[in-house]
Amino acid sequence: MSKIQSVNPYTWELNAEYELYSDEIVDEKINKAYFAFLEWKKTSFMERKNLFYKLIEVIEKNIEKYARLQTIEMWMLYHTSIAGLKSTISLIKWYADNAEKILWNQEFSENWTTWKYIYDPLGVIFWIWPWNFPFSQILRAAVANIIAWNTVVYKHASNVPMCAEQIEKIFLDAGFGEWIYTNLFISASKSEYIIANKYIRWVNLTWSEPAWRSVWSLAWKYLKPSILELWWNDAFVLLEHSDMKKVVAEATACRIANAWQKCNSSKRFIILEKHYDDFVKEIWEYMSNLIVWDPMDSKTQVAPLAKKQLVDDLDKQVQKSISEWAKLITWWKKLWNNWQFYTPTVLADVKRGMTCYEEETFWPVLNIIKSKSVEESIKIANDSDFWLSAVVYWEDIEQCKKVAEQLEWWMIFINTPAWSKAHLPFWGVKNSWYWKENWPEGLRAFVNKKVVIY
Repeated sequence: MSKIQSVNPYTWELNAEYELYSDEIVDEKINKAYFAFLEWKKTSFMERKNLFYKLIEVIEKNIEKYARLQTIEMWMLYHTSIAGLKSTISLIKWYADNAEKILWNQEFSENWTTWKYIYDPLGVIFWIWPWNFPFSQILRAAVANIIAWNTVVYKHASNVPMCAEQIEKIFLDAGFGEWIYTNLFISASKSEYIIANKYIRWVNLTWSEPAWRSVWSLAWKYLKPSILELWWNDAFVLLEHSDMKKVVAEATACRIANAWQKCNSSKRFIILEKHYDDFVKEIWEYMSNLIVWDPMDSKTQVAPLAKKQLVDDLDKQVQKSISEWAKLITWWKKLWNNWQFYTPTVLADVKRGMTCYEEETFWPVLNIIKSKSVEESIKIANDSDFWLSAVVYWEDIEQCKKVAEQLEWWMIFINTPAWSKAHLPFWGVKNSWYWKENWPEGLRAFVNKKVVIY
């Protein structure tokens, strides 16, 4: 039987390895998740709220342990890992406190007819998740699923199996029954086998567009609804601003978050012509002084990438973009001493048709595009197939609002880098997203809104 390995991206040491599950084990786990669902859906809001508060206690008690685990598996900066877990605690608390009023039965009467909306859980939900936020991404989705009475089975990314195993243990340590949350050590090739299982009622994926097309077609083949989060090529639009150092500091902080491996960080920086040279100069100075080193060190700003293949893929994008006449602003190097580092890279004079313009550069590359006018900036920002969030900087807030109305993105942040909270919607448009997460509608996505008329 094949194995999944956890390898430290900084030292290349083997952390652990796990046997892949056989079809028989997969079937057993899904079956048990279904029978656990039959009991779990009988629990009251208060019972679930208390369990999720215990979940918070477990995370708070072990936060340093979990943060280190994320760091040694995919080399999220340790301080970023701590901050992410604290944010996840806030998200869990929000769901625990608000699930009852969001999912409470509603009754209406009109013209001598009364009807009631009842929110029924769906059953067992199958998730396929990436590696870039091994704890917070998983928990953001799992908490919403489970508090809506469902049970979940997860295929986590193959390079973070220790995190995957630990998340299942967190739920058990908090007092959730077995099979409420179930981890599956499987290869991607097993997806169809799982989706075809009669007890799987919903399929979710966060990954790339090619993976989306495969999973989406399988979901349709077996008549299973799905939620899909895909690629992102977010825009940062600088129009009028007097404090260039502040803008550059916030723009860079937004881009380098989580070793540049964050979906809602800006990838394309669209700069009005009058500010272009100053922005490029400030970016060069800022990026040239970033500290690239050990992710456990609190001073480190740039960590190694999670997998060697990511380094190779990124280098191809950069070299191809340079061959297309993108201007290299910072010195770049693919690897340092066989570690998975890629030095922070700035490409300027980026234009439509270039690889770094058309494709998402998820890793340490910042792409700068010159714009001649506000209207052209808006046009460039909207010129993408992958839309999650956009950022607009202009000291005149009213002008910012007018620009935001013309941007076709889902989330638009004014004079601040992008972020996310449980009480706010989180999804994209075009080829970036299919369905929704967070806020009340994100929670209601995982239930059937049943209507009873009398």
